[in-house]
Amino acid sequence: MTIIAVTGATGQLGRLVIEQLKTRAPAESLVALVRDPAKAADLGVEVRAADYDQPATLVAALAGVDVLLLISSDAIGQRVAQHRNVIEAAKATGVKRIAYTSILRADDTPIGLGVEHRATEAMIRESGLAYTLLRNGWYLENYAGAIVGALHAGAFVG
Repeated sequence: MTIIAVTGATGQLGRLVIEQLKTRAPAESLVALVRDPAKAADLGVEVRAADYDQPATLVAALAGVDVLLLISSDAIGQRVAQHRNVIEAAKATGVKRIAYTSILRADDTPIGLGVEHRATEAMIRESGLAYTLLRNGWYLENYAGAIVGALHAGAFVG
């Protein structure tokens, strides 16, 4: 059985990925990698502690994993080091494929976030692992937090 692990599994995207994977693969083949396992009790899959800033947790968490979805860190300015830790742990533990949530037009995007995504993609290419680069556009879920404020503001418009 192929073991699939998802980093950031308690985040917005991570939860959605786990939910969808459970419809396509047995739950026992899925592993949620999270900083705080208590927040992942409701996922219905194996949960392992993994912190991008603590390489030892990553090595332990990736033991026996075949495919890894590396969901990009949200720590702007620290992503390259954090992603390097994950990629190095994946190599050390024998992960066969890594998929990475990059950014649309990572090669030439003019936005500042592109720098960290380009660097991560380069590290993945150089890792020797099989890989898939998911060059996603902006997630609509990123706007969810602003909806309540927009609704309240709209209440005052005559």
